[in-house]
Amino acid sequence: MLRLKRRTAVVAAGSLFAALYAILGAIPVSKLLLGSGNFLTASNFLTPLAGMVFGPVVGGFAVLAGDLLDAYAGYIAFGSTGVAILAADLAAAATAGLAYTGRWKAALAVPAAVLVLYWADPISVLFVGPVPFTWLHILSLIPFSAALILQRSGRLSKLNPAFVASVTFAALLCGQLTGTLVGQELTVRVYQTLSLQAWRGLVPLFFPLYPIERTLFTAVGSAISLPVLRALWKREHPHAAG
Repeated sequence: MLRLKRRTAVVAAGSLFAALYAILGAIPVSKLLLGSGNFLTASNFLTPLAGMVFGPVVGGFAVLAGDLLDAYAGYIAFGSTGVAILAADLAAAATAGLAYTGRWKAALAVPAAVLVLYWADPISVLFVGPVPFTWLHILSLIPFSAALILQRSGRLSKLNPAFVASVTFAALLCGQLTGTLVGQELTVRVYQTLSLQAWRGLVPLFFPLYPIERTLFTAVGSAISLPVLRALWKREHPHAAG
């Protein structure tokens, strides 16, 4: 249990992070095909960092609060796509947070569960041509699993670039698939703004794009997260060597 002063400090820092997250949410990076007013924004560079710094709960609430501020300001057009963005960011922050708080089984279980749910959903497009839609999501679990095992055995630091990058990559891909899953359910089944046939015709359009987006967000997000994590570690361990 965190002491009262420590809890207060974490909540205050999380609130400041949410404000920064909301500000970056006003900077578009990549247009979403669904939702006329929605973009992937610069805030996505920091989504895994929220979990790494604050843990899965406070980090998840921080990105959720930031997204809600953006929705209030009009940067996120609500509806099925807006809810999908919230779900995606929450999943990414939670996955990274679980990895950085040592809950490696839960950290692996979250993206694995999202994969199973996606495969089990009759709406899902499982293949685009001969290629599985989730090929990169599955691939991301290999370095993610290896990094968690090596870190748990003491052979890889949480401040190692390989650990930061593998967690960031897996977390962002978990978020992407969560957003796709929630978005298709709301768009096709709940609101019925698209027919199943129309949805299945749309998926191949963003299939070649999401690996490029996730790689970009991973590279930039890792480059931002690593010095932040190291600076925080040095602040918490001022007398440590190196």
